[in-house]
Amino acid sequence: MKKNPLVLILLSFLVLTSLSCDKDDSDNPEEIKLTNENNFYEGDFYFLYLEQEITTTENTIDSLQTIIDNDEGTPAIEEELQLTEEQLLVYNTNLEEQKCIDQHYALPRKPRRPPNPPPPPSPCYGCTPLDGNFAYVTITPDIKSLYIRIENYNTEEVIETVSFDSFDPSKTYDALVSIESAKLNDFKGLVIIVVDRTSVNDVKTTYRLNAYLY
Repeated sequence: MKKNPLVLILLSFLVLTSLSCDKDDSDNPEEIKLTNENNFYEGDFYFLYLEQEITTTENTIDSLQTIIDNDEGTPAIEEELQLTEEQLLVYNTNLEEQKCIDQHYALPRKPRRPPNPPPPPSPCYGCTPLDGNFAYVTITPDIKSLYIRIENYNTEEVIETVSFDSFDPSKTYDALVSIESAKLNDFKGLVIIVVDRTSVNDVKTTYRLNAYLY
């Protein structure tokens, strides 16, 4: 039996329209319900980065101080120690500020440090275990714009990018959060998370976090 071409065109149009509407609903921030499982807060990436940098910087200070204590110091080493101590102060100040932000904007999200994570495989210097089963990335009003690039640690292949051109508040959460999709396609393994963030005070920061998604 021959089918009317016009009917086929109309049916195709209806199917495409239906699929398009379904996609729009799922990506609409007002339709998304945040839970402790489905989203990762960028502030937690930053928090983990700062903790790593503080540990590394403290170890550097200890090494430099040991050299000086052994009467092997030079003016260059003493200057390096002073600059490193100043950098440690900056990291600690930024971490305290992030702690305040965390307390102010308490929203459902994955735990920053998951309980009983599996150990990351080698090699991965300073890798932080992260539960990679999340579908969204969130930011709070202290961030004006943000760009995240998640790369395969071994191949540098880009797994996902997430971009916030501006803070677009979700009315569902009293305008305290902006939400973007993050499709990792069930990737598990070592990654490098590269973040460019601009605060509401126009402070630009770029940081990298080595992580193990499990």
